[in-house]
Amino acid sequence: MFEQQTLIAESEVCAEAEIRALEGLLQPLSVAPVAPANAGFQLPARVWQIMLSCYGIFFFAIFLATGGSTAARFAIVVSVLYTAMYFGVARLGARQAGREETSPLDCGGKLPTWTGPMDRKAVFAQVLVVPATVSLFGVGILIIVLAVGPGA
Repeated sequence: MFEQQTLIAESEVCAEAEIRALEGLLQPLSVAPVAPANAGFQLPARVWQIMLSCYGIFFFAIFLATGGSTAARFAIVVSVLYTAMYFGVARLGARQAGREETSPLDCGGKLPTWTGPMDRKAVFAQVLVVPATVSLFGVGILIIVLAVGPGA
């Protein structure tokens, strides 16, 4: 019976110590928490400009290649609107976290990625290979249409 009282007394002391420790944690913060920095995509603005230019070249070349087909041009205009929505919604979503940090590529550094740091040439090549290929595809179609001639 004496042993039980000792255990109860020890547990009460431990409980009081825990309560004091928790009370210290529950005190209000005196400084508002600082939001973490928004790393964002960390791509230079030039990459985005070149990418949009490539898609613009593609749509313009296809628009010229379709001749006077109203249905085809309507489909191209709808595609341009979808592309504008795609990039526009992505831009709005990226801006929700606040201003992005300056790209390390603009500061002469390398862009950190999962597979290791990438220099400016590697970033531009990997990000712009698809848009550049799409624009070349559109120009290729225009050249073929112009070479074959109308009504062929």
